[in-house]
Amino acid sequence: MKNRMRSCLAALAAGIMITGCAFTMNPGKRFYDNEKGIAGQTNSYNLTNYSGSQDENTVSGSAEKMEGMDTIWNYTSPDDTEVTLSWKLSVSSGKAKLVLIDSDGNLSTLVECEASAGGEQNGSGTFEIKKGENRVKLVGAEETSLEFEFTADKGDVHTPG
Repeated sequence: MKNRMRSCLAALAAGIMITGCAFTMNPGKRFYDNEKGIAGQTNSYNLTNYSGSQDENTVSGSAEKMEGMDTIWNYTSPDDTEVTLSWKLSVSSGKAKLVLIDSDGNLSTLVECEASAGGEQNGSGTFEIKKGENRVKLVGAEETSLEFEFTADKGDVHTPG
């Protein structure tokens, strides 16, 4: 009886661990629609076959698979001001977006692409940003294959990874 009980408990513990690992191993599924999670200070992602480059105020890259989110731009502004941003996002599978996060943690989606809806968008604009830390995150859903380019006239750009 004790051996049977131990076996059941061991199986239950293994099941919980496997489920927990599956949950943490797929940050795209966990974060894509979670604005509070995206707005947080942490980045969590899986990248497969990523290549990228950074040149002054432009960052670009491609990944066979990206799931999760990473900060690609940040600017700690001494005052309320304007910033000019431009982007190109192309998705061949899954979906991805670029989001602007202000110093209060509010999100604005700059662009969102889904492979099933054509998968490529370009854009630019001048945005009012608040005093404090402002960021842009690249967010990929489950099994997303993408290419991107992002430019900002102020602040620091970062390549994922």
